[in-house]
Amino acid sequence: MAALSSTSSVAVRAPRPGEGAVIAGLWRELWEVHESWGSYPGSKEASAYEQVAARVDQDSRARGGNVMLGRHLHLVATLDGVPLGQVEGWVDRFGDSPMTPWTCEVRSLVVSERARGLGLGRALLDALGDAATTLVRGPSVLVAEVLEPNPAHTFYSKAGYSPVSWVARVDELDRHVSTPPDASTRPRVAHPSDAYALALLDASLAARRRAQGDVRFDPPRAIDATLIGALAARLDGAWAYGPMPQELVVTDATNTLRASTSLYVAPLDPPFLPVRRAILTRVGVDAAADPTPYLRALVPFAAHIATTWGARTLEISDLSAPGTPLHRAALASGARPWSRVVSKRHLPA
Repeated sequence: MAALSSTSSVAVRAPRPGEGAVIAGLWRELWEVHESWGSYPGSKEASAYEQVAARVDQDSRARGGNVMLGRHLHLVATLDGVPLGQVEGWVDRFGDSPMTPWTCEVRSLVVSERARGLGLGRALLDALGDAATTLVRGPSVLVAEVLEPNPAHTFYSKAGYSPVSWVARVDELDRHVSTPPDASTRPRVAHPSDAYALALLDASLAARRRAQGDVRFDPPRAIDATLIGALAARLDGAWAYGPMPQELVVTDATNTLRASTSLYVAPLDPPFLPVRRAILTRVGVDAAADPTPYLRALVPFAAHIATTWGARTLEISDLSAPGTPLHRAALASGARPWSRVVSKRHLPA
């Protein structure tokens, strides 16, 4: 094709049937560079990308030229009619409060190396935001998780995105399973009787999220009998290694509940290699306590459960900024900086 330049015609639209193989090629380019940054490995088998191509073509036929298919958004950017960039988004709402906006998660944003610097990435993000606000008929919050070694941090910053949450990762979970517990802490699965204490920790977590500018979730709620009852019902019948998510807590020497988290273990979809990903999310810690001993207790306990489900690594999400006590506690538990979540509010045109 002709050499690409800033005078080339850029357009953003829904993918069309027959473009699946081209878009799968963009995915392969994305996963290969992500793997070089330490992310989960992608398949090297052509058959994996043939499956992706078939799925994209099937979805494109179902879309009928629309970027929306339910809550799934898919857009391609073309230069002179040739698809050289793509982005997917998933729209969801993480709460019940009318103050909680809809969120559009940016997924698999990639521009072919030979077309970078020509505005395709920014055009894709802007169009994704427009599609999300159209779908929800109001403002939306666009969020993207960016690996720490990824140079896209600069790109997102220039596009108006700000970090609102951080993630650390524990590698080689097998090494952490046998870590001896501190005698002053006791990790365990949450019980229905923990509902009131969990409600207090949830309120602390909600306040921390808001202070960091993370508005994806509900603000702090009033703690009343309805909330306590709902939490207790959700925890009723919980047991170790049971259905995901597992709600985990840590108590201190006086049996006071000081920290809580939710553990998820789920397989990654192709074209990732078939591995299981474990995530500790909703990390709530007593604001008056040093979080270090409690995360040091949670990580080996979560590692034990996660390894029984086949996971080999563990991500700790919902962390505050580097240098804060919670972030330092995650690193002290054996994790390393992994990624950050960046966010931007998108208003209807």
